[in-house]
Amino acid sequence: MMNIPFTLTLVCEERISAANHWIDYLMAQVQQELQVIDHIFSPFKQDSLLKKYQAGDLQIMQNASFHTVFDLAKRAAKTTTGFFDPYYASEFNPTGLVKGWAIEKIFNNLLSPFLTSHPQVTGISLNGGGDLQFATQPESSFDWEIGIENPKQLHSLSAVYKLKNGAAATSGFSKRGQHISNLTDHSLLQATIISEGLTWADIWATTALAAGQQKFINLLTEHQLTGLMITSKTIIPFSEGRLADAEKNTI
Repeated sequence: MMNIPFTLTLVCEERISAANHWIDYLMAQVQQELQVIDHIFSPFKQDSLLKKYQAGDLQIMQNASFHTVFDLAKRAAKTTTGFFDPYYASEFNPTGLVKGWAIEKIFNNLLSPFLTSHPQVTGISLNGGGDLQFATQPESSFDWEIGIENPKQLHSLSAVYKLKNGAAATSGFSKRGQHISNLTDHSLLQATIISEGLTWADIWATTALAAGQQKFINLLTEHQLTGLMITSKTIIPFSEGRLADAEKNTI
């Protein structure tokens, strides 16, 4: 969906006969939600609400999801001091945040309640193109191990985070090329953000590449972000806005 692969994962401590049924049920619900979101925000489908808005149909603002994302995009641009830009070629195009917003919305509305109501399930996650939202039962010792690809050697890992709940988003140039405008600082190859929700994790990961290493350090300090920057020469972890404390979150 949305031109990227999505993966739903359920973790159980023992084999449960109903697990396949749960997966089928949840995937059908997730797919239905993604189809609705794609119809609203696809920049490729001529009948999407986004394309109609770009063509001048302002009544599209009456759609609740479109209005929510429009306001979120404006707030993201302001919060990131303009490094996150929801416009492309002078047209509103929030593609850079829709995936993260969609995954977090579906997770909060469908998957998190499912986990709460099914104690037999240890954990649940939804991954879209490598960015994911995940959760674990409160009393469980299970951790999600989230590998961060090495942008220079894609079959190896630069770091692994062990976490129970939250979201992880990574932006980089290794697979999609120079798809984010950055005219001043090309030293940053990849950025990962760990947060409670995928919407802002995705926004900040994109912002990091647009801002470049030095300017993003100022932003991550101000907004107390956690994650990892990878340059051509080094790995720069950071935790809650501090560069020195991040090691406790990685292995």
